[in-house]
Amino acid sequence: MNQNLKLVIIGGASVYVPLFIQNLISKSKEIKASEIWLLDDEDKRDKMEVVCNFSKRILKKNKLETSIFITDDYKEALKDADFVFSLLGLEKDSFDLAEERILYEHDMLADDLYGMKSSFKALRIVPKIYQLIEQMNDTCEHAWLINLSQPMGIISEAVFRYAETDKYLGISNIPEDMNHCFAKALETKESQLVVCAVGLSPMSFMTNVFQNQKDRLKELLDQISIQENFCFWSNTFLDDLGVFPSIDLKKVYYYQDVHQVFKDNYINKNTECQQDIILQDELFALYMDENASEFTIKMLNHRYMRYFEKAIILMSSMIHDKRDYQVINTANNGHIIDLEEGSAIEITSRITKDGPMPVHISRLPNQVKGFLQHLKAFEQLLADAIYEKSLNKVSLAIKSHPLMYNIRDIDQAFHTFKLTNEKALAYFTKGDSHEII
Repeated sequence: MNQNLKLVIIGGASVYVPLFIQNLISKSKEIKASEIWLLDDEDKRDKMEVVCNFSKRILKKNKLETSIFITDDYKEALKDADFVFSLLGLEKDSFDLAEERILYEHDMLADDLYGMKSSFKALRIVPKIYQLIEQMNDTCEHAWLINLSQPMGIISEAVFRYAETDKYLGISNIPEDMNHCFAKALETKESQLVVCAVGLSPMSFMTNVFQNQKDRLKELLDQISIQENFCFWSNTFLDDLGVFPSIDLKKVYYYQDVHQVFKDNYINKNTECQQDIILQDELFALYMDENASEFTIKMLNHRYMRYFEKAIILMSSMIHDKRDYQVINTANNGHIIDLEEGSAIEITSRITKDGPMPVHISRLPNQVKGFLQHLKAFEQLLADAIYEKSLNKVSLAIKSHPLMYNIRDIDQAFHTFKLTNEKALAYFTKGDSHEII
């Protein structure tokens, strides 16, 4: 692949863009980008310029000659692009705060990755992704779209169900320290393990842990059972389940605990959303300082840094045809028999210059199959509702979610959401396929 790369970042006014570029700098020996284009709405141009100028300063400090441009024109940004990254929705805003308040007042969990808030988020993000893919098909049909926007599972399903592209990949939310935990338990190096993950983002399970073609999952679970709460989970739960769940599954298996933490944090103004907005203000203040060219330790420790690192590593593996194993979101082409052909899945894949080669899972373990099939039905219903621009069907889809039990509470929360987010729902009310939110 050409090393003289053109990269495009969608959501170019986001204060997280320079953090993304900082990760790119750390891989500058492997990735030679000649141009980075930041694309966002016209009314965000002033903010985008501030983000762009700080990005230029950190590139200059690291003696890199990559040029950065800003635009609100899709064709200008996407022309001859090699990789396109979606950061849409990662920066928290007034919509996120309003949705969090609505769900708190209706005694529901507010989480961007799972549950009712993820559905609200999808209503705002999926139409933009559709528009982006349409523009890419016209302007840079050979470029890969690497999605970092959330909710990953719903967006990926919507893309594979209705968008015309085979150049889409989604980043997994499975934490890297899970592999570190496995290696420590098995007394080996992380690089010697191939962890087979399967599921629907963010709800995935580790079904195999290979070392030298030998599956050591049972040995891993036995080692973990020696010590309570080692590697995130209680040993008795892992003994019963027989596979290893990703950390986000605590929102399912320990829902009441997670919900209570959210409520306590909301009262104390310490939710993830509220803390992100504080950090976003700090980041922008830093960028406004024309003499600043480096981040604080707090900023570099933000969870998005590891998330962005995955995207950069994925791109590097494709550029250099590394054929290493990574967990990504892609289409199910017979890899999981128990989920619909062509649907979105999160799965361990070998990364090549031509894209991912997912491992073949065949059948899902019975103890998780029903849950994943239920979650997939929800994703498909919501994707259908968004594509058809039907808020009534959106309501039906949300009621089918595995976490949703009381339809009266759902109706009340969704009604409040519609009343307070009229602008965010312009795509559904105006009926224009080119209208973005």
